[in-house]
Amino acid sequence: MPLTVLMDYFNEQLQLNARTRSLPATGFYQASDMFGARFGSLTFGSYFFCILGPDGKHVIGYDSETLVRSATGNELNIDEVYAALDEPEHIIQLDRLVRTLHSLNYLQRFSGNGILSLKVHPRHITSVGENYGKVFEAILSDCGLGPERVLLRTHLLNASSLPRFQQAFFDYRERGYQIGVDVRGSEDLPLLHSLELEPDVIFVHEPEIADRWQPPLSSLKIFSKSRHYLVTTDESSPHAQLSEFDGSVVRFRQSANLANV
Repeated sequence: MPLTVLMDYFNEQLQLNARTRSLPATGFYQASDMFGARFGSLTFGSYFFCILGPDGKHVIGYDSETLVRSATGNELNIDEVYAALDEPEHIIQLDRLVRTLHSLNYLQRFSGNGILSLKVHPRHITSVGENYGKVFEAILSDCGLGPERVLLRTHLLNASSLPRFQQAFFDYRERGYQIGVDVRGSEDLPLLHSLELEPDVIFVHEPEIADRWQPPLSSLKIFSKSRHYLVTTDESSPHAQLSEFDGSVVRFRQSANLANV
């Protein structure tokens, strides 16, 4: 199915939801060779970073990020946009909209080659009651993408919400998604260790945490420079010293199949 036809199909579904559930007006549009999205007065775009294989040359996938602009064209922080939403249904709608947008642009730019890394906002997980990943699985199916090609990554919030995240991770893995967790500071480590399910990928963003923390994972390591990921095994030396990189470290479980995509 041509992506423009798929975009029109998604727009029909979004307009129907907006009318029946009192949601903000949303929809996709095509601008040049990329797709954009609208949520109320805001516009959203995608940009991607390569995930490189062990040789540092071959691309094994793409990590997606979100560009948000106000009606006046000012760039906004995506977390601040979510923080301004009060209704759980609005949060769920926006998060699915953004991930669908990235999926369309991934197919448009890269023809669906390699793994696709998508962020799930924590407030989406705390807003959904059950069957995590079910609706998005149907969306991916419409795009011709299976969950096994997608890595869903998020950030843990606090101890009280941890059961919701654990349920989400169990549901995601049961449906075939890869699971990623962002560790932004040392305060996240107790939450990570409390998880009953081991993530496929852990993103560690502070070098001092990477230096002192030994996670209970037999894993591949990824050292990141300028958001381009370089994979190396535990037994071999990275292609450059960690101090030369930006501090982002990702660990894969050996059973994770990202490097084989």
